[in-house]
Amino acid sequence: PRGQKAGLTDDQVKAYLSLHPQMLDEFVSESVSSETLDRWHKRKSSGSLPAGNPHTIYPYQDSNMQKVVHDLTSCLEQRLDTEGDTKLLLYDLCTIIKTATKADGFALYFMGECNNSVCLFKPTVAEDGPPTLIPAGPITFGTTIAAHVATTRKTLLVEDITGDQRFPEGTGQDSDSGIHVHSVLCLPILTAIGDLIAILELHRHWGNEPFNTSNQEVATASLAWASVAIHQVQVCRGLAKQTELNDFLLEVSKTYFDNIVAIDSLLEHIMIYAKNLVNADRCALFQVDHNNNELYSDLFDIGEENEGKPVFRKTKEIRFSIEKGIAGQVARTGEVLNIPDAYADPRFNREVDLYTGYTTRNILCMPIVSRGTVIGVVQMVNKLSGSAFTKTDENNFKMFAVFCALALHCANMYHRIRHSECIYRVTMEKLSYHSICTSEEWKTLTQLDLPTPLYKEIELFHFDISQFEELWPAVFVYMVHNSCGETSFELEKLCRFTMSVRKNYRRVPYHNWKHAVNVAHCMYAILQKTTGIFTEIEKKGLLIACLCHDLDHRGYSNTYLQKFDHPLAALYSTSTMEQHHFSQTVSILQLEGHNIFSNLTSSEYEQVLEVIHKAIIATDLALYFGNRKQLAELLSTGALDLNNHQHRDRVIGLMMTACDLCSVTKLWPITRLTANDIYAEFWAEGDEMKKIGMQPIPMLDRDKKEEVPQGQVGFYNAVALPCYTTLSELFPPSGPLLQACK
Repeated sequence: PRGQKAGLTDDQVKAYLSLHPQMLDEFVSESVSSETLDRWHKRKSSGSLPAGNPHTIYPYQDSNMQKVVHDLTSCLEQRLDTEGDTKLLLYDLCTIIKTATKADGFALYFMGECNNSVCLFKPTVAEDGPPTLIPAGPITFGTTIAAHVATTRKTLLVEDITGDQRFPEGTGQDSDSGIHVHSVLCLPILTAIGDLIAILELHRHWGNEPFNTSNQEVATASLAWASVAIHQVQVCRGLAKQTELNDFLLEVSKTYFDNIVAIDSLLEHIMIYAKNLVNADRCALFQVDHNNNELYSDLFDIGEENEGKPVFRKTKEIRFSIEKGIAGQVARTGEVLNIPDAYADPRFNREVDLYTGYTTRNILCMPIVSRGTVIGVVQMVNKLSGSAFTKTDENNFKMFAVFCALALHCANMYHRIRHSECIYRVTMEKLSYHSICTSEEWKTLTQLDLPTPLYKEIELFHFDISQFEELWPAVFVYMVHNSCGETSFELEKLCRFTMSVRKNYRRVPYHNWKHAVNVAHCMYAILQKTTGIFTEIEKKGLLIACLCHDLDHRGYSNTYLQKFDHPLAALYSTSTMEQHHFSQTVSILQLEGHNIFSNLTSSEYEQVLEVIHKAIIATDLALYFGNRKQLAELLSTGALDLNNHQHRDRVIGLMMTACDLCSVTKLWPITRLTANDIYAEFWAEGDEMKKIGMQPIPMLDRDKKEEVPQGQVGFYNAVALPCYTTLSELFPPSGPLLQACK
């Protein structure tokens, strides 16, 4: 041969054309000129050959190539749908080639580790035992004919090997077998891309005719066909594996999303498929604990099957150092380890076999990597078909490991989320315990009566509740009953709700329980003087909204929470605290025995919650200015219509602002004390800003106390007076609020 091109030798091309003469006819007819054909004919007639080509094309003597191809095809068809070893398949094909070439025997060699040696392939003699590879020396000149052909990658036909000085060791088998080989036909077996995978060595013994060129061409053509066919078998098997992998990924995805927290089920699916993927006897999957530098597992392959599926047993978790064993090295380095002989590898821990009674022959260990970090290790033990795990097994497993990483990462993430949810539930349980009033508290409230003089004072806008702190819950219950009727709420639930609301107000200077009752009282006074305007649902919702409008207030403004990236600001981008107050209101309503609206229909329940939500949000002073301006325009143009839902919402919003600011309508001593409480909160917020080097606005700066009177006057002129002026225009009976503010 003149060399190899595109992985094919000259002999392989000639053999192919001999088997397919029609291809040669087509090529000559289409591509060869008449002059060239005439020149060939003259050369053929004169018996001369082209210079430099010593080969003669011989017919396939004593051979039926059609039968050979048929036998090869039949052999391949029988193996196509099986998971058999490719080495064993090639051995069976070589048996057919031996018969076709009338050889007395043959030897099949495969490449050893690192492709620098040859190994004699021996099919098993023991039943169900694996084939073996016997080392047969390095790939070099001056030893055996197989090593020579492996070096040159060219076919050799030797009529008498005993006299050939190129092969001092002959075939390397004579002394062992007692058979004296006379003639040898040795052929390299190449892949479609020119990689050497094996050497076929055909033998004829003493007393038989040596091989001839015809035998060589039969063998070459058969091997060329077999190489292509084996490649197709491997492609088919690869596609089958890919289909199997796709089906598995779909199955795991379904399992994962059907029961996303069942990590044991997910791991079991991974291990079952991993075993099937590389045809392993046992499988182990370890997860990595980087905090303790350990590998751990509690799911084990016990080597049994149930209805054709491997059985995995969940036992007590085992842990071992990441510094130990083969799995530990893979976890540390992130590299794949394919160990054909476990007992020859010093990293293998033999104590495991001694303890279990199991014999480990070979191991394929693969890291599972997520975001550059090894999060697990899958270890396959003992290849069932073949002597060791192959490069194909490694490649298939690497692709599979990518999905394993994704599945494990997500499963661990959800496991952490579930763990956090458990912590959250425990925390909420503790919080509920400390947020709910005791039975003594609400039972006491059910028996509490107000002093007779209070009944008249409660009806006044300027009523001061300060001196009746112990009676504040009873004052609220009375206002609800007097406004909505004593049967409007179940007394026990109303008392529970009221006392739990009190417990959920923080001890801050201004936005506290006292402020809540004050605001509720102002709303009660307005409702009492505007009978017939608001529905029963609205009156209930407004009184509850006023009592709850500052629930769990921390004493800081929305601006402060947003500027300091408080979690509440992340939850609610607008009207931060107001959204939180409503959320807390709903949380209390959902507590056992606290749903004061349980007697309402679902439609009525939605309506009252909507009233409460809109009313609480309206206490955000940032919304007040636009709302009052719109109302003033509607009043001035005479377009206000209380039957219009948008107009009605604006009116309720203004009422909530008026009630929220009602401290400015009290007698001066009360107003002054309330202003002190407000500024105590303002200055505390300013102090926090100063701690991180921020300069607060003058209103929040305690170093600018002298500006407080001017600031209060500005507040009255810009906020309070316009609010009560518009309210008195809407509801003239609310005029005392405006007069008190002035």
